[in-house]
Amino acid sequence: MRVYICGPLRVESETATVTEEAFPGRLGRRLWAYLVLNRRRLVSRSELADALWADEWPEAGDASLNALVSRVRALLHRVGTEPAELRGSTGAYALVLPGSAFVDRERAWTAINHVRASREHGDIRAAWAEAVIANEIAARGFLPGEEGAWITAERGTLEAIEVQALEAIGDAEIEQSRPDEAERVARRLIARDALRESGYRLLMRALATSGNRAQVARVMDECRTALSAASIAPSAETERVYRQLISR
Repeated sequence: MRVYICGPLRVESETATVTEEAFPGRLGRRLWAYLVLNRRRLVSRSELADALWADEWPEAGDASLNALVSRVRALLHRVGTEPAELRGSTGAYALVLPGSAFVDRERAWTAINHVRASREHGDIRAAWAEAVIANEIAARGFLPGEEGAWITAERGTLEAIEVQALEAIGDAEIEQSRPDEAERVARRLIARDALRESGYRLLMRALATSGNRAQVARVMDECRTALSAASIAPSAETERVYRQLISR
């Protein structure tokens, strides 16, 4: 079974596929995403209600929650023969997926941690591959158009994974003698957040590696200008990288 909650919701098995359109409206999509994120523990009805409605609990909230749970259960039965179910306990629920189930959000988290481990072992190719996986999943986004504290928090986590993965991809591209690819990644980082210095550091390294040392100073000027607009000075690390590159 494969479960996707980053980007369009989807559940796949060997015999069937459930797409986002099959979920019971926006509340059904919120319910499913929340259950997947918290599938390794019991989730109380009150917690689910807060995830669905926050402070706007409807008059028929209990009945609405029961109906949503029933419809999500029906969707799981459609997926196929693999054991997947939404179990109810006293005032709580637990989503149970097959032990071999793939969940994209969990894979992104695992991948970004594998990046660190691979680098520590000197396996740059493995670090690059895991970073590409983490970035590809995290960049899909999460429940577009929906709002809520838990949704905002999850988006923040995914954005952090995406940026860390981009940084790791850029580092690996330089170490594998692909400065042009590293430059592309660096410019993507800068476009994403002009105040994040790692993009400028990566871009300066990529340019220096490809022999464009004259442009390194220009990039540092761009970094200083962008940061000064926010009343920030470049960090000691950025200054150190710049000095090392221009002194070679």
